[in-house]
Amino acid sequence: MAHLQSLNILETSHISPLKGTVPSTTLPLTFFDAPWLTLPLGESLFFFSYQNSTERFLRDYLPNLKQSLSVTLQHFFPYAGKLITLPRPDPPYLRYNDGQDSLLFTVAESLGTDFDLLITDSPKDISVLHDFLPKLPPPHVSPEGIQTRPIMVIQVTIFPGRGICIGNTSSHVAGDGVTFTHFMKYWMSLTRSNGRDPATLLLPSPPVHSCRNVIKDPGQVTAGHLERFWSQNASHPTSENMVRATFTMSRNLIDKLKSLVTTEQSENQSPVSTFVVTLAFTWVNLIKTLVQESSETEDKVEDKDEQVFNLMINVDCRNRIKYTEPIPSTYFGNCMAPGIVSVKKRDLLGEKGFLVASDAITWRIKDMLSSDLLKTAPSWGQGVRKWVMSRFPTSIAGAPKLGLYDMDFGLGKPCKMELVHIETGGSIAFSESRDGSNGVDIGFALEKTEMDTFVSIWQHEIKKFNK
Repeated sequence: MAHLQSLNILETSHISPLKGTVPSTTLPLTFFDAPWLTLPLGESLFFFSYQNSTERFLRDYLPNLKQSLSVTLQHFFPYAGKLITLPRPDPPYLRYNDGQDSLLFTVAESLGTDFDLLITDSPKDISVLHDFLPKLPPPHVSPEGIQTRPIMVIQVTIFPGRGICIGNTSSHVAGDGVTFTHFMKYWMSLTRSNGRDPATLLLPSPPVHSCRNVIKDPGQVTAGHLERFWSQNASHPTSENMVRATFTMSRNLIDKLKSLVTTEQSENQSPVSTFVVTLAFTWVNLIKTLVQESSETEDKVEDKDEQVFNLMINVDCRNRIKYTEPIPSTYFGNCMAPGIVSVKKRDLLGEKGFLVASDAITWRIKDMLSSDLLKTAPSWGQGVRKWVMSRFPTSIAGAPKLGLYDMDFGLGKPCKMELVHIETGGSIAFSESRDGSNGVDIGFALEKTEMDTFVSIWQHEIKKFNK
């Protein structure tokens, strides 16, 4: 297990765009951003193999990593800025001040932590990762009650002769997973180029900030989220007895699940996606686990077979909603619509639970994609509140299509990636499989006894398809 005293802080610095390259800018929060004022931070760790010494890393690799981050922040400047929270009724906003704001960047050395333990898929205590995750400083509060808080912090930890970890903590208010992945891939591309002129490189397209003012609130959605933000002291505690593990669904298993769904479908239905069957299989097994682990209180629940379990999925609204101009795929910010999938207990845990879940998820996605998302936006909050109040609410973090393992900073692709915030958000982490086999990796953080039960159920259900 990692301990604080096993971490040696080598340096802290502040990285910002070169002065004069980005004008001081303020950006309003949209109705897509406002919900995240009361929700957990985004936290991620990317582990890479690096078999050289700390001294060599500091001399040969770190300067380029920092320089490329500075250039990247010229385009992704809100990550070097601040979230400004004013006394009510004035709404919060994002601000970048040229020559003043910067991103806190820490370099540390791990002394004795087992790198192989950190990158294993097997269950491990959640605390083993926490030393390598940078902490977002508390907000600065002015005499007038104005709170100023950094948007993002980064920590690079060296494991001499074994590897490095790039840890990131950021306020989700600034941007969603699409925006964060865009930032990481831009930084990655510049770092891998090792100082070559950016004008000569094939880089990802820069982000678009200008259309933020175009996104109009369709019905006082922001006001409701701001009221909740002002009225509550949001905290997201985690259990002290949690473990995390990663499970891989192979391409062979995914294809078998797809085939099963296709066999049960009517002929005019479109093929089911990898995302749908992977999520359906995972959700059913998770709910089976949680119900089994809470069986001692089950008799206290009235009409237990009529219970409804809710799963929250998100649909990217980029290029799907239009104002005076479409929201482009490179938009910097949050642009996700929540959708709630609801299934009764007797159906979800029944003999055909996987098929029921698959159909429900497919229907919900199709319904969202075919509807006018702006017209439905005022009802999103009601759906989310229903989800929060339900038993075992489940949500998704990440997605296979984001390419979270496509992060070659010149050291090869990550040997492990962790979305740490699933510990507090109650989410399931999804990514493409790290072994490059076109499967899907699924990450969980559960109580120790729950994880033991889940492993048993997961293995039992997979064996059914491998006979």
